[in-house]
Amino acid sequence: MRSDPTPTTRVLYLAGWGRSGSTLAESLLDQVPGLVGVGEIKFLWERGLLQNRRCSCGTPLRSCRFWVDVLGEAFGGMPDDATAQALDAASRRFRTRHLPGLLLKPTSPPDADRLLWYYETLERLYRAVAAVSGAQVIVDSSKFPSYLTALLQSAALDVRVAHIVRDPRAVAYSWQRHRHDPDAPGDAQMPRMHPGATALYWSAWNLATERIARRSGLEYLRFRYEDLVREPEATLRRITELSGVPAATVPVGERGEVFVPRTHQVSGNPMRFHSGPVALRLDDEWTTGMSTRHRYLTGAVTVPLRHRYGYKDG
Repeated sequence: MRSDPTPTTRVLYLAGWGRSGSTLAESLLDQVPGLVGVGEIKFLWERGLLQNRRCSCGTPLRSCRFWVDVLGEAFGGMPDDATAQALDAASRRFRTRHLPGLLLKPTSPPDADRLLWYYETLERLYRAVAAVSGAQVIVDSSKFPSYLTALLQSAALDVRVAHIVRDPRAVAYSWQRHRHDPDAPGDAQMPRMHPGATALYWSAWNLATERIARRSGLEYLRFRYEDLVREPEATLRRITELSGVPAATVPVGERGEVFVPRTHQVSGNPMRFHSGPVALRLDDEWTTGMSTRHRYLTGAVTVPLRHRYGYKDG
């Protein structure tokens, strides 16, 4: 880790396994004064710059005024393809396949010494987001435990972890669904995964996140997707307190809906493109739509951590 002075840029890292509700959480947090949600920054270089996928505002990222200003602040202009490719290659070193190593040595990223230039670039990027947005805290929903270790290599970043978890059976069911990804090249579908594999990843991913936060002495909060939907005001208050900005209320309508304004999120669930009223309703389709075999398989594989998170059998 570099020996820079006191951290100057605060990052609220939304961690958790995919399909756990991080996009919804980030869209709500983006409405809190002092916070700005920017999506999955890990994929900025590949999906944002090289593939020029859309920002959540609907504009291709290279044309989005927000990101043009951010990248101009960080790099003096839009990075060329060679720079974006180098940064993407560095980001790819922080991948899912590093989970076993992280469970053993949770604060040791791959090739740390040879990536100082990459960590310095991340410092400039997050600092630029804060400068352009005027926010005190940047909400990054990259989720990867391995990418979290990359952020921890910079003493200039004050990283705090908001760890979202969801019932693994609901998560496994979501990974089975056929869903169109309107922003993927070739009009592709969102990735799918067998429930057994999802259950293993859910367990390892969440456990690695906990271990990294604990071993690094980070300010850390674990919260459940189900609580965010049922008790949004109380749950958001806890996350806001973790971030260090004054508590604020996100208005919830009489029918349990919140108004989500346009955001500037990079990558993530397609729901990030939606703005306007969003109903906060628990997505529990898995309770009736998931096969008994897959339900028991997922439950059995995840039972130790699932029970600790408050998800009982049934």
